[in-house]
Amino acid sequence: MSIEIIPINGKSQYFDYENFEKSIEETIGKRCSDAKVFLFNNFPVSVSFETNIDLIIVIAIEDKKGNFYIPKSNSDGKAVYFHNQIIPLKFITRYQDDTITIDDEQIIANEEYIDYSTEINSIRFGLINYLSYKCGMNRQELFVQPLIFVKNKNEFIQNNLIIAETFDFKTIHKYFAQNGVEIFIANKNWRSEIGYQFTLNNDIERITEQASKDSEIGYLTKKKVDRIGKKLSNSRLIYEELNKHLVIVSGKAGTGKSSELLLLTIKCISNGQNTLYLTYNKLLILDIAKTVKSYVNVKLANSNNKGEKPGEASVLTLHAFFYRLSKSLGVLHVLSEVRIENLLDILKDRIRKTYDIVKSEIAKNTNIDGIKKIIQNSSKLDIGTKEVGIDFLNFLKSKNGATVKDLNRVSINFYNHKKSIIGNIGANEVFLADYYGVLENTLLQIQNPEQFYDKYNIENKHELLDVAIGLNKKYIGEKDGRKTITEEGFVEFKNRRIGGHRRKRTLFIDEAQDCHRLEKEILISIYGSNNVVVANGGKEQLIRHVELCNWEVSQTKKLEVKKHFTKNKSYRVKKTVVDFCNYVAKRFQIDLNLEPLESEDEGELLFDFRLNLNETEVTEVFKHLKLKGEINGCLPYENLLVLLESNSQKENIIGVNETKRETAIINEYDNIEDTTSLKRGNWKHLEVLENNDFMFWDGTTDDKSQLIVPSPNESRVIYYESCRGLEAWTVACFALDKFFSQKRKDHDAEKYLIEDLFLNQDNEQRKSMYAATWALMALTRVIDTLYVQINDRNSEFGKIVVDYINQNKENKNVREVGKNASH
Repeated sequence: MSIEIIPINGKSQYFDYENFEKSIEETIGKRCSDAKVFLFNNFPVSVSFETNIDLIIVIAIEDKKGNFYIPKSNSDGKAVYFHNQIIPLKFITRYQDDTITIDDEQIIANEEYIDYSTEINSIRFGLINYLSYKCGMNRQELFVQPLIFVKNKNEFIQNNLIIAETFDFKTIHKYFAQNGVEIFIANKNWRSEIGYQFTLNNDIERITEQASKDSEIGYLTKKKVDRIGKKLSNSRLIYEELNKHLVIVSGKAGTGKSSELLLLTIKCISNGQNTLYLTYNKLLILDIAKTVKSYVNVKLANSNNKGEKPGEASVLTLHAFFYRLSKSLGVLHVLSEVRIENLLDILKDRIRKTYDIVKSEIAKNTNIDGIKKIIQNSSKLDIGTKEVGIDFLNFLKSKNGATVKDLNRVSINFYNHKKSIIGNIGANEVFLADYYGVLENTLLQIQNPEQFYDKYNIENKHELLDVAIGLNKKYIGEKDGRKTITEEGFVEFKNRRIGGHRRKRTLFIDEAQDCHRLEKEILISIYGSNNVVVANGGKEQLIRHVELCNWEVSQTKKLEVKKHFTKNKSYRVKKTVVDFCNYVAKRFQIDLNLEPLESEDEGELLFDFRLNLNETEVTEVFKHLKLKGEINGCLPYENLLVLLESNSQKENIIGVNETKRETAIINEYDNIEDTTSLKRGNWKHLEVLENNDFMFWDGTTDDKSQLIVPSPNESRVIYYESCRGLEAWTVACFALDKFFSQKRKDHDAEKYLIEDLFLNQDNEQRKSMYAATWALMALTRVIDTLYVQINDRNSEFGKIVVDYINQNKENKNVREVGKNASH
C-alpha cells in the first residue's frame, strides 16, 4: 500500500502538483504509509451563491496500527490523531502584491478588512447540503472545513484562512497545527477498515457521478453560454465604459436588460475582475449562479490550464447584502426604542393631516372610496401621508365608522392599533420589520459616522458592540472605570468594514427601477457611481415600491451616466404569448407594446378552466409540456416552470391546516403596517406527478435559506411572487385569476403610482393596474408554451381570458384544454 493522490477533473492552476505530492510525503509520509488524497479540481456544481469552489481536498488515513498522522496536540498535551477531512478551497490571488498586516487578530490590506466569513459559511452549508441531499451521505455525520487561501508573501493562519506564498501540504499541516479544530473526522464511516477500503471509494465515485450529472447543461443553457461567448467580443462598447461612469441599461420586460447585465458580469469574470450581482429574487440568484458556473466550467475546460484565473463572482439578494452590511457595522444592534418613538411621532402627524381631510369630506360624502380618490390624487400630501390616509379609511370602513361622530373614536383606535403592532417587533426581527429604518441608519453611519456615534451614544455601547462585531482593542477607551468606544476608533472601524465590502468589485444591479432611494445611496457610497451598472425598467415593472428610482442623481447631484437602451423586441417570448401579454396590458392601460422573439414557430397558449384537475388530467397536461421541451433539447430545469398562487394551490384546501402569525413591518415612508405570515403545506399535485416520473425542486418552502441549487433534472415549482427574472421553455400558471384577485387586495395596490399625478385613476382601476403588473411578470417568464389555469371564468381576469379566446377562435396556437369538462 501507499499514499495515493488522485486528481479528479484535471489539475488546478493554483498550485504545483509535484510539489504538493512531495510535501505530503514529507509530512504525512513520516509515520503513515496508507492514505488517500482526492483532489477535485474546479468542483463543477454551484453549491454556493457567494463563490465557486476551486478545489475540494478529501484526505483519509487508514485506521490501523502503526499508520497514523498527528498534526497537533490538544490543550492537555495529548496527541490529536488525524482520520479524515473534507476541505473545500477558494484561492484568492488579488492580494498577492499588497502589504497585509495583522492588527489585533484582524487582517488588514490597503486599510480594508479581509473578511471571507460569509463565503466560508455559505460553502460549508452548501456543500453539506449537496453531499447529503444529492449524494446520499448522512448529514449528521458530516464535518466540512472550508478554507480560504490568500496568496501573499506574508504568512498568517486563522480558522478557515491561510495567508501564504505557496500552497502545499506543509502549509496545510501548519494550518491543522494552529487552528482551533481538535477533532479531525469529516465522516466517521470512513474510519473502519471497510469504510476506508470500500465506503470512501464508493462515496467519492457517487459524488463524482452526481456532480457530473448536475453540471450538465441542456439546450437553453448551451444557447445562453454560446451566445455569451459570441457576444463577449462584441460587447466592447458598454464594457469599455465600466468603471468610468455609472452605466444604465434600460428597456421593457423581456427585452434583454438582465441578459446584458449577465453578459457584462461574465466578461468581467472572464478578464479576472471581481463582480457582485444583486437582485431581489432569491430564486433568480440560483439561476444566475448556475449560468455563471456553467460559463466558468466551459472557459476553464477550453483554457488547457494556461493559468487563466477568473475573477471572483458573488450573487446575492439585495436584502441579504444589506442585512450583512448593517449587521457588520453594528447598526442592527443599536436600533432601539428611539426609533419606535420617532415612528409614532411621524404617525401622529400624518393622522392629523388626513383626519382633517376626511372630516371635511365625510360630512358631505360618506363614500369611502370617493374620499380615497381625493387623497390618492392630492398634490398637497406626500406619499407617506397618502398611505396613512388610505390605511385609516380602510380601518374606518372595517369599523363601520362612516360618520363625523365616529372619526375621533376610530382615529384613536387606529393609532393604538398601529402602536400595538409595532410593539411586536423583537430585536431579531428589526431588519425585516424596520427595513427602511435600518437602511437610513446604515447610510448615516457610512456618510456621517460622527453623527451616528452621537445619536446612539456609541461611546457607552462597548459591552453590546464588542461582543456583536468584535472591536479592535485600540478602539476602546476608559471612562469612570468602565470601557468605552472612542469616536476616532469607531470611524476607523467603519472605514475598514466598508473597505472590506468593496474588494475592487464592479457592482451589477438587476431591476434597479425598483430600488429604494436609500438602497441606491448606500450602494453608490460604498462602490462609487463609476463602478455601478444597473438594469432599469419603467413604471410598468414596479413591484416592490411605488416610485421609480432615479439612478441619474445621488445626494441631489447629477451623476455622470452612460445610457444604453434595449429595443422593445423580446429576447424570450414567442409571438402567441406576446400577443396575449400586449392584450392584457392594453386592457389595464399599461404601456407594454412588447415585440416577440423571432422564431420559426409562434409558440402555444393553453387555457384551462377546470377548477380541480384529477390525476389523469394534470398528468396529461404535464406530459404535453414535458414533450414540448424534450423535443427541443431542454433538460427538465430549463423545460418547465410551475407557478402557484400562494393562498389556494397548497394541500391546505384538502385538509392541511394553515397557521397564521401577525407581525409588523415599517415601510419605506416610515408607516407602520401589519402583515400576516402564513405557513403552508405542499402543492396538491406534487406527489401525483412525481409518481409519474417527474422530478421537482420545490421553491415554495417557508425557509428559503434551506434551499440548495436545483439540479438539471428537476423542474421548478415556485410562487408567482418569486418568478421575477426567471425563464423556461414551458410555464404552467395555476389559479392566475386568483393570484390577480389577491394582488388587488395587497396593501400596496391602492398606493400604486400615487406619486404620478397624471395617472388620475379611480381606486378600483388603480388596484387592477397593480394586479395586472404582477400577472404580466408571470406571463412573460415563458419562451414557447404557456399553460394558464383559471379558477373562475367570471372573475375579473377570467373574463379577460374568455374575451381573448373568443377573439382568437381561428388561431390554432390559442386553445382551451379540457373544454367539455369545464362547462
